[in-house]
Amino acid sequence: MKVWNRRWIWTLIFGVLFMVLSCVKIVVLPQGGSVTYLSLLFLWLITYFFGFRYGLIWSILLGFVRLGLNYLTGEFINYDPFALLLEYPLGFGVFALGGLLKEPKSDTSVGSLGRFRAEPFKLKMGYAIGVLGQLVLYVISAVCFYPPDREGFWNNLLFCILYDGSYLMVEGVMTLLFLCVPPVHEAIYYLKDIATCREEEDDTLRYF
Repeated sequence: MKVWNRRWIWTLIFGVLFMVLSCVKIVVLPQGGSVTYLSLLFLWLITYFFGFRYGLIWSILLGFVRLGLNYLTGEFINYDPFALLLEYPLGFGVFALGGLLKEPKSDTSVGSLGRFRAEPFKLKMGYAIGVLGQLVLYVISAVCFYPPDREGFWNNLLFCILYDGSYLMVEGVMTLLFLCVPPVHEAIYYLKDIATCREEEDDTLRYF
């Protein structure tokens, strides 16, 4: 317990899992975008475990890491500065927004001894908000900073929504189904309880 309730350890674990799984791509689209094996889940878990402010900092930093990984793996990158801003630091920083959610029934306990809280709404909805927020930013970037794929603004907007939604929604649905498996979400609640137990005892340690 003296080791596993250290914030930096879990940040390192989730950050490494995010980076490794970001490189393992099921599908890569020609104009950027890919489906990975749940990499965005581990980005979200940093915020889910430690809150909005901490998660925002690390989501932005890991957005830059994802940019470097995309470059190394040969995935398409638009080097327009505003496109880079929308697709990486902001596009991944948006996953911290779920940290602002409040669990409607936070007093529900799980586990054999009821020792840790169940947070099904925040765990799933926070992730979904991150994916939808990333989709919005990617579509804005595609419409503003990529050559039009279809004639007319509305036709091009619809194409961008379908293009970016095609891979983000596939990974998002895969991840949400994964989170619906009881042993998976109970394990996450348990790990969060371990990782944050010291912070609950001493509020002065909640933020750095």
